[in-house]
Amino acid sequence: MTSISPTPLHELPAWVDVTAMAMAALFGAHAARCRHIPVFGVLLAGMVTGLGGAMARDVLLGLEPAAITTWYYIPAVLAAAIIGGSMPRRVSLSLLPFVAVQATAVGLLIGIGVQKAVEYRVPAASAILLGVIAATVGGATDDTLAGRQATIMRENHWLLSTMVFGAVVFWVVTIYAAFYLAVAVTVVVVTVLRVLSVHFGWTSPVFPGDDRHSAGS
Repeated sequence: MTSISPTPLHELPAWVDVTAMAMAALFGAHAARCRHIPVFGVLLAGMVTGLGGAMARDVLLGLEPAAITTWYYIPAVLAAAIIGGSMPRRVSLSLLPFVAVQATAVGLLIGIGVQKAVEYRVPAASAILLGVIAATVGGATDDTLAGRQATIMRENHWLLSTMVFGAVVFWVVTIYAAFYLAVAVTVVVVTVLRVLSVHFGWTSPVFPGDDRHSAGS
């Protein structure tokens, strides 16, 4: 397989990569704690949620996963998982301020997926898909390990729809403007759409004739 060199103009800073994974790990671990999962299960949930999407991204790009080959990724994600797992269960992730912070983490995950794809010059549609994969694979894997249907497949509010839109926005802004502007715009767009969808109860579209309520059950 021919090795593809990255484009320096669009290089993904390592600290953004690690920050996105750590934020995802924190929320993944806290969600597991709220389900009364034992300590090591909570930490595993955080690690899987934090690392899963970025590792899938790297594998699909034909790269060695940065989280495995770079020493500080796993300690940083583990530390975030410990913090998330240590948060009291009474701290509800359904409250709008926490929905907003979680949406920020999703926006960052989208960014590291799309940006790494742009860095390695993949087509636009593939870059957008990698952004969605980076934002969803970790949480979906954690849900599967816990024996639950993946949240992105049962969520009535605009979760997956917001991720797709955020990935498109990120690709457009990072290609035609600048990387850090793309990060800021995507995080704002994803957070605003996610908070509004939860606050106003906006539901995801379903095919004509399908039961909207059963789609989120």
